[in-house]
Amino acid sequence: MGTKKQTWRDVKSVLQHWEKDRLIGLIQDLHKLSAANADFLNARLLGNVSAQSLEPYKKRIKQAISPAQPWKQDVQLREGRKAISDYKKASGDLRGGLSLMVYYIQCGNDFTLEFGDIDETFYNSLCSMLDQVKKQLIAGNDPTLAAEFIPLLEREFQRIDGQMGWGYPDEFGEQVAELRERFG
Repeated sequence: MGTKKQTWRDVKSVLQHWEKDRLIGLIQDLHKLSAANADFLNARLLGNVSAQSLEPYKKRIKQAISPAQPWKQDVQLREGRKAISDYKKASGDLRGGLSLMVYYIQCGNDFTLEFGDIDETFYNSLCSMLDQVKKQLIAGNDPTLAAEFIPLLEREFQRIDGQMGWGYPDEFGEQVAELRERFG
């Protein structure tokens, strides 16, 4: 006869009877156990307080999207996107999520400007990320947030315009123009 797999419900039923100090000790142990746990807890608990909570996620994005030695490591678009997703799950912070999404685009642009044109999949990923930024800004309908991010995107467009292929700068320019038109 097999044993029943333990679930969150089982863990929760035990934790409900623990005292505050014991719970804090458990969270401290989890924080110390791994960098991923520490990053998650920092983002969840300190994300809105400190920009430092973005740093581990930025590091993951940079390593994935713009490796320092591309002849030793392939670009890993999925890993860069996963870093953003992990941050969003941990914090729920819209501004931080948008910052990481724009950083993803910047890292991709850096990589192309340093090593030359990549491929269609690479540029599709950057355009898709830009489209997500645009959609989130429009859905949030927050002029202050838009005023923070649109200039960053405009600077990126100026940096890449005429420097890259695959129609990427054209798509980028159109997306930024839509945002500018929407928010003035």
